[in-house]
Amino acid sequence: MRRLLAALFLVLALPAPGLGAEPENDPPTFQGRHFPFTIIRPLETAPRTPLYTAKGGVTTLHKFKGKVVLLNIWATWCPACLYEMPSLGKLQTQLGGDKFTVVSLSVDEGGAEIVFKYLKRLKVLNLPLYFDPAGRTAEAIEVHEGLPWSFLIDHRGLVMGYMKGAADWSSQEGRALIGYYTDRISG
Repeated sequence: MRRLLAALFLVLALPAPGLGAEPENDPPTFQGRHFPFTIIRPLETAPRTPLYTAKGGVTTLHKFKGKVVLLNIWATWCPACLYEMPSLGKLQTQLGGDKFTVVSLSVDEGGAEIVFKYLKRLKVLNLPLYFDPAGRTAEAIEVHEGLPWSFLIDHRGLVMGYMKGAADWSSQEGRALIGYYTDRISG
């Protein structure tokens, strides 16, 4: 009888599927130059801070709901970003579309012209580019020190994990990590 009651208690204590239970978040491992991709638990909603476009428009990460987003927070003065930006451009070329996009968020205070010149010099011309010179998004998502930081946001707008420092996102391992999340989008 005790075993039956213990089993019943265990079943009742588990969250019911679809009723507030966190989705599975067990992606393949991915190692950056210095740090691994780190899963966030409990999951958090992506911030709704303003992202500025090159033409002066304003949007938020909510605009991308329905897609997996790799939010990359970077700056032209960041040495590690010099390594990472070309791989992000390749990743966007390889996987960007209906299910995935890179959101390149510059925290440079010097304006869009400096950022565009920097990316042109690196021959990275295809990234969706946004600006946050006040660093509101970095603050809201708790970027503490150094750049770059990349956050993987699933199609529901939940931050699934992050990478501190540079990584080769266009590598087979990087694409496998992105694929883990895009494969979860139905339809």
